[in-house]
Amino acid sequence: MVPEEASRVMRERLEAMGHWVMMAPLLSISFEQSDIDLEGVQAIVATSRNAIRALETHPDKARITALPILAVGAGTGAAARAAGFSVLAEGKGGGADLAQLIVRVLDPQKGALLHICGDVVAYNLKAALVPKGVSVRRAVLYRSHTADALPDRVVQALRSGELDAVLLMSPRTAEVWERLVKQAGLASEAKALIHLCLSEAVARPARQLGAGIIRVAVQPNSEEMLALAGQLASSAAR
Repeated sequence: MVPEEASRVMRERLEAMGHWVMMAPLLSISFEQSDIDLEGVQAIVATSRNAIRALETHPDKARITALPILAVGAGTGAAARAAGFSVLAEGKGGGADLAQLIVRVLDPQKGALLHICGDVVAYNLKAALVPKGVSVRRAVLYRSHTADALPDRVVQALRSGELDAVLLMSPRTAEVWERLVKQAGLASEAKALIHLCLSEAVARPARQLGAGIIRVAVQPNSEEMLALAGQLASSAAR
């Protein structure tokens, strides 16, 4: 269950490890081109690759490009560079880590931060930074929409016992997964899967589901998730 724009690369790397991979997008993204206020802004905060995708096609891209990007992780940083933005700093993949990084590298007196985000945020960056004297504005440029049901092929694979593990890359995706497997009457089958989770926040719905084996990435980024998947492949080979 990975973001759509990263699914191809993730799938290729998982297959290279020897995994049989089934994709099941549980969230879809729609983009908006709302006006954004850049007055007094010293840097842009991007907490997902969707933020970069939203900025790529924004009418104010030329003005936005003049500002540095603070990226939540390496994947978002790479996407920003590919889109023509300069990256001032990038975190290890989590909102809390990014907040600490911002406090270390930026002078609050030089201006506000503009957080490009969706309608649902996994981590309240503004609440973390304002007490540190950092002014943060939000610009909602994309919205996420949850799937109404699991894909038929996933339902069939769960029923037949073909699946061994599920990768969950965000708290909201994990919540959707929990809801949809219950809705399909497949909670027992889903519990038997190894749940590979990006963070403890992502693992919470898996625990509520009653999953027997839950493994959490050392750092909340795709490389660490691939490392977890690699451990599964190594175990299967022995």
